[in-house]
Amino acid sequence: MSKDTETAFAAALAARGLVLPEGMRIGAAARKQALGLGLVAVFLWVLRDKLASLDGAAILAALARVDALSWALAIAATVASFAALAQYDALIHRALATGTAPGHARRGGWTAIALSQTIGFGLVSGALVRWRMLPDTSLAQASKITATVAATFLAGWSVLTAAVLLVAPVDHQHLPVLAVQGLAVLGLVLGGGLALATLVLPEGLRLGRFTLRLPPLAVMGRILGLATLDTAFAAAALWALLPGSEPLSFLTLYPAFLLAQGAGLVSNTPGGVGPFEITLITLLPGTAQPELIAAILAWRIVYYGLPALAAIALVALRPAHVLRKSTVMMPAEAPKPLLRRALAGPQAELGLLRQGEHGLLPGDCGTGGWMVGRSARTLTGLLDPFGTAPVPVLLERLRSSARAEGRTACLYKISPRVAAQARAAGWIVAPVATEVWLDPARFDLNTPARAGLRRKLRKAEKSGLRVTRALGLLPLDEMAGLARAWAATHGGERGFSMGRFAADYVSAQQVLLARDGAGRLVGFASFHTTATEWVLDLMRPAAEAPDGTMQALIATAIAEAARAGVARLSLAALPPRAEDSEGPAAALWRHAEKGKGAAGLRQFKMGFAPRLSPRYIAAPSHAALMLAAADIARAIHRPAPLPGTARAAGTEVDTDTDIDTGPALAATPVFASRVS
Repeated sequence: MSKDTETAFAAALAARGLVLPEGMRIGAAARKQALGLGLVAVFLWVLRDKLASLDGAAILAALARVDALSWALAIAATVASFAALAQYDALIHRALATGTAPGHARRGGWTAIALSQTIGFGLVSGALVRWRMLPDTSLAQASKITATVAATFLAGWSVLTAAVLLVAPVDHQHLPVLAVQGLAVLGLVLGGGLALATLVLPEGLRLGRFTLRLPPLAVMGRILGLATLDTAFAAAALWALLPGSEPLSFLTLYPAFLLAQGAGLVSNTPGGVGPFEITLITLLPGTAQPELIAAILAWRIVYYGLPALAAIALVALRPAHVLRKSTVMMPAEAPKPLLRRALAGPQAELGLLRQGEHGLLPGDCGTGGWMVGRSARTLTGLLDPFGTAPVPVLLERLRSSARAEGRTACLYKISPRVAAQARAAGWIVAPVATEVWLDPARFDLNTPARAGLRRKLRKAEKSGLRVTRALGLLPLDEMAGLARAWAATHGGERGFSMGRFAADYVSAQQVLLARDGAGRLVGFASFHTTATEWVLDLMRPAAEAPDGTMQALIATAIAEAARAGVARLSLAALPPRAEDSEGPAAALWRHAEKGKGAAGLRQFKMGFAPRLSPRYIAAPSHAALMLAAADIARAIHRPAPLPGTARAAGTEVDTDTDIDTGPALAATPVFASRVS
């Protein structure tokens, strides 16, 4: 197809309000189809003598001898095969978190496959059929789903064929058994490499500007299982139509069928017509050719013709809008009352929603919900639920949403109360952190346990350091410079359950600024805040900051929180001590304590003589718990980029009625007056 013709075709679609997604090139598809037809011509020319010897009358006579029972068995096997085929779409929709109900995904899937395998142009025709069957899905999404289904089926078919050929290699004079088994072993090794890659690189493999994202290991296993069912029933449909006078064992037919199917896939002809038949005839030389050709013709009627007719009828009845909303809503999608309830509740750390990275799992009637984070393999309920939604109901919703997205459900940094309810629901619970917190009103520097803290504060005071609570416009340029320098020396910012610097994000927080005697900004600390709680989020000291700068920032924050009537100030969490754990957990925390800055961070926080509260991680099984813990650790240390400019709906919720954090305080140095 010429460029002018393709442009005219695109213009005709545009005139009808249709736009092909980027990357869908009709001309490229046409050239690929022409290549497939050329390969068919080559096959026919190479085997012209064998084809010329076929007796058309004998083939038709053999076709007429196929009895009703054979037709019925073939139809039943076809139905079973398409039931497995339809599950590909349901699985991919879950993995891509499209929010499409499984039943609708399956219907759109088998309809698209039935038509695209018959008319060819698989990526184009399959995308268009899925687009029509799922009107709430964009053409770009339908194209992505089509390409993903095709790629995953090809991967599953490759591994399955390798495994079958290793056990039951085809017996042909030009295909030595050892050579076939050697290729099969190579295929299995490559499949194992993909499985290993999905564990090592869950975020995907970067190839220049593109990222190849591999499905989770569990999804890979389901794809392989579906490929086995799909191809086995498809082969069984053909086997049922073979003549009974010369019985052919299924184990003999199945490897040849898989290879013939592969030849059809490579050729890209409609239904693999030509290469499929030629490969099958070549690999089954002992079967009477008229009967085999007749069985293939009957199989094409059953496996291609009947499903295509059913699909045409279904496509003509364009279905109603069938997309269901995803259970997990991003902040921009969430109702403002629900988002306001989350941000105004007692858990100040829910301010993480303002980064736009996490979503909300709502309870009934908008009375509450759970902040939910997505990592490569996990859907995680972060912190405790908010509002009045019952925890058991939310637990079941979380598991259901995780299954719908092909992820593992997990809870992270939950309180002992929620951990007990999760354990009662059958979840596996383990300690994961220790929250460090203070009562600002009762904080007293003049205690023996805070002697080290007093020394640090005196050093900071002698250096001329002054700490103030920021009011009005923040010095964002200076703060951004400190944040970049800190990230460069600490291997980047942490994410997932930890905040990252962004202008809009810190502008919605309480910020403490530290300046040296020359007035230069040498550190800042930011806090999530509600009327009753402050939670430390970002600490960013400059490399040249005087000794005691961070202690001074926190001490000032404690004083400010006390003046605002805040009942609780949290210094965030620390990992449990290795000596307080047993078994694998002890080894894990011992390794964590060796991390860069881990010991110093513990010493810094414990210098305030805080109170300690345990926090837990939970998952439905021991295996899920270990996988989720590794996935969350990876998401924290190698976070994905923040969406957009990190301005989430949480920073836009009725700023005129923002959370009251107490009376306005003058931006005057209060640090010095607290040092004794």
